Parts: sequence; structure tokens; C-alpha cells
Amino acid sequence: MYSFNGRFNNRLDDKNRIRIPAKFKEELGSGYKLAYGPGESIYVMPQKEYQKILDSFGEVSFFDEEAQNAIALFTAMVHDVTQDNQGRIIIPAELKEYAKIDKDIVITGAASFLRIESAESFAKRTQGMNISSVFAKLNALKKSKDKGDE
Repeated sequence: MYSFNGRFNNRLDDKNRIRIPAKFKEELGSGYKLAYGPGESIYVMPQKEYQKILDSFGEVSFFDEEAQNAIALFTAMVHDVTQDNQGRIIIPAELKEYAKIDKDIVITGAASFLRIESAESFAKRTQGMNISSVFAKLNALKKSKDKGDE
């Protein structure tokens, strides 16, 4: 299980490259992925997490057109990551556009993956944040999991 946590401010260079913080690189390992995330964000997933998602699709019939289309759309939204010799990665143009990233970004740990978003989106999403409501949501998730474990 991964434990990505923390927040890092970063900036794209002129070639749309960033460095993933060293704190996260070891756990990401090689072969990690970039994918569309909710709320105009980009998810950075270790290969094992991506495989878990693929495995969760189960044995979908080749003849189930709707399910096959959904899987194809999802996998088309995932990009393999290649680092240059200085450890930088390129944010693909379509992901940059989707996440409305200009230059300034925020990279946050999100338990089993990382989240990249524009600094502006992050500020809007967290402005006036009520920490009690965050804890209430997390408590509801815990109760739901506990119920499922019974």
C-alpha cells in the first residue's frame, strides 16, 4: 500500500516539464502513469495501482460493447510516463489543457496516487475549506469500509 501525502508547489518549464518530488519517486517506481482525474486534475498512478483498476474490470465479455467502449475510453485517457536524464516528465498537452494548467501547479499526495492541478484550481477548491466536513466525509468512508468488512 502506498502512502503519498504532502503538498508541493511546482512550476512547468517552457517545454511543459516538471520534476516529481523526490519524496514520491521511490514509491512511484518505474512505469507510472498520468491520467485524467476528477475536478480538472491529473492523477499520477504507480503501475500497481493502474493494474488494480484494470483488474477491477473483471472478465468483460468481448461482446459487451458498452463495457468495452468504457474500458477503451478510460485506457485512452492514460499516458505512460518517460523521464528525461534530469528526472523531468512532460505533461502531455491534452492533460495540461484539461487541467487548465498554465505554469504554476500543486502536487498533492492522495494516499495511493498523486494529484496534479493548477495552483488556481487548488486554491479555489480549498478556499474556505471546513476541516470538520473533511473529517466527516473521511469518517463516513471508514464506516462504509467497516460495514463491508463485517
